[in-house]
Amino acid sequence: MNACTSLLWNSGYSTSISNDVSGWVDYYLRTNPHGVVNSAVNPAYHELGPDNSFWLAVYKQDTKEIIGCIAQRMIESDDFVEEQRSLRLWFGEQASERPPMQLALTRDQYPEARGLVGYPAGLFVAKSERHNGLAWLLQRMARAYALTRWPQMDWQCGNSLEPVAARGLPFNTYGYTRCDLLVDGWFEDTQQSHKVFMTSIAHDQMIMQIASDLSLIEMNSDQQMRDIIRSARERQSNPPVLAAVAG
Repeated sequence: MNACTSLLWNSGYSTSISNDVSGWVDYYLRTNPHGVVNSAVNPAYHELGPDNSFWLAVYKQDTKEIIGCIAQRMIESDDFVEEQRSLRLWFGEQASERPPMQLALTRDQYPEARGLVGYPAGLFVAKSERHNGLAWLLQRMARAYALTRWPQMDWQCGNSLEPVAARGLPFNTYGYTRCDLLVDGWFEDTQQSHKVFMTSIAHDQMIMQIASDLSLIEMNSDQQMRDIIRSARERQSNPPVLAAVAG
């Protein structure tokens, strides 16, 4: 967290973290008036507070304008795939009023994500600030902060739509180790048909990733995000991306 905060500052940004996720909802809707708020981190469907959620904002130092954000919710579950299939992840107690999701794969083809699961959502970077590493850094800061507050976090899992998965972003930008096709058809949360992927990374892999990313930051003498992201992507290989698209 210290390394990421310093990296942001050296690149012209500052950051803040809040436990009031309704602030993220308000900001996200102001910035994306035609966007869809991920119901999994929406206080309209879940009891969210300091014990199970937060959101992180990035500001430009000169204007104090928010130009990036991400939210995260912590979920205790014996079967995270079932949380998605049943729609409880998105709609909580109201999920029973909706038809369950039709999984695209058989259950044994998904990771056995269970225990305390972090679910990040609502990643946004302003158009003027894209392609400079903020998405890469926001995902990692959310992961690191969650591990700081909840060291027992077993998994971090998210969802990505097909255009994001096809570009390899779950691997080379978001830092997940798996990207499995979850649904190919109607997706209740967006009220549209999509290919939706389940992204995931286990606890031990998170720790290894943090060590690797920290070494990249420490080896970069200029401490600029763009340079570090370039180095990080050079470590990536193409096969995982092809596997995600094939899935």
